[in-house]
Amino acid sequence: MGIIIGQCGLCKNQKPLLESHLIPKSLYKIVVSKSLSMSPVLIKGGKENVFVKTSNQVKSHFLCCSCEGILSKHGENHVLGYTYRNASKFKMQEILKGMRPEFEMDNSLVFSGNKILKIKISHFVHFAAGVFWKASAGKWNFLRTKLSNNQLGKKYEKQFREFLLGVSQFPEKAVLTMSVSNEKEPFPIVILPQYYKYDGYFQHRFYIPGIEFILWVGNLVPESQKNISISHAAGGAFFFECSDNSPLIRETKGYLKNNVGKLRKVTKPA
Repeated sequence: MGIIIGQCGLCKNQKPLLESHLIPKSLYKIVVSKSLSMSPVLIKGGKENVFVKTSNQVKSHFLCCSCEGILSKHGENHVLGYTYRNASKFKMQEILKGMRPEFEMDNSLVFSGNKILKIKISHFVHFAAGVFWKASAGKWNFLRTKLSNNQLGKKYEKQFREFLLGVSQFPEKAVLTMSVSNEKEPFPIVILPQYYKYDGYFQHRFYIPGIEFILWVGNLVPESQKNISISHAAGGAFFFECSDNSPLIRETKGYLKNNVGKLRKVTKPA
């Protein structure tokens, strides 16, 4: 395929577009190498859920080289070093196990972000914002299934795009939190951004091996959530808990349990 020229989704300039990945491609290698029999990557889009074991990735000609570099430098490169790799290598978990939590809440240990000195919280914020924004602003297809986009809405897409470019602060009406699995072998799967509608706000979630990011967006986001946002100047709160505490993980495990014989294995490019 020749060079594709188009409008970059982030900087909005006409440039050669790279084949962008919705989720960093290195994460797929981790997932496909793990257990759960079919080692699924979860894709949710169109009329049904699609679970597959595949080396294929969700990608699209969406960003220019410079903007891909922005996402890598300010988020992806740092965060990927802290995700679950295997039973003896999960750096984020190792750090939290060596710290004293602030308190316990609903079967979760809660840590203050500004006391986790070994990580760059701003990079976790940028990484999560980048994935949520790409899922909303881009046009993604996988296995002939069109993935839902515009999840954030045009107003918040613009605000997150400007944040990622470094020209504005994290959106005022958004709260971002993060949950780290305390399990020896966390759920080895990638779950692309999903969203749930509540009265006055939306909740968005995605999961990479060992870490879940949760984003609340809207005018009526509960006040109780605002002070725990990892985008907050105080560093917010990190939750250390069993992944089954997450409704997204429970829903996924339930689907896998009921449909394991129906999972598809795909090895050729889609």
